[in-house]
Amino acid sequence: MGDLTTRRLVLEAWRERHASDLRRMSADERVMYHLGPGAWSAEYAARRHVRALRHWAEHGFGWRAIRSRADRAFLGLVSLGRPSTPLEGVAEPALEIGWCVEPAAWGRGIATEAAAAMVAEAFERVGAETVIARYRPDNIGSARVAAKIGLRTFTDLTEGDDGPVRVAVVTRADPRHLPDPPGPVSPPSDG
Repeated sequence: MGDLTTRRLVLEAWRERHASDLRRMSADERVMYHLGPGAWSAEYAARRHVRALRHWAEHGFGWRAIRSRADRAFLGLVSLGRPSTPLEGVAEPALEIGWCVEPAAWGRGIATEAAAAMVAEAFERVGAETVIARYRPDNIGSARVAAKIGLRTFTDLTEGDDGPVRVAVVTRADPRHLPDPPGPVSPPSDG
């Protein structure tokens, strides 16, 4: 369970110490606007935190805290997990990526840099054949991140009460996979 390092970021494997960062960030309506029903309660954030810790223990990958290499400030999180629902026509094994960044870090390429490192981890270390991302069609920021890391629109779905969801994919064999990595990714370190 090591950390990943990119040009500007350290992506820390999710740990107990990240609970307060998650609680604070997930309570911010601006951050959570595109991620479902809105800001999370402290109780819901605590449940998601425990789930993220359990996922790491069971699978050896999952959520990562995004931190600045310069000052170790918490900038957000990036996630890697099994898709909640399988998608017909998507090569297995498939993993789903997600990202969520603090407003102070918006517009700086932080989500793109972190997500590119996670796609690389999905293919190189975890063994995925396909990486997918789901986001609301009106979430222009996430659409741009997905495109920059090589994902292309696969389909649009309606999922429950959340409304329309766009699904984007990239496969291990896709030549667009990580077309312009934002910086070197170091192998996981013990930590």
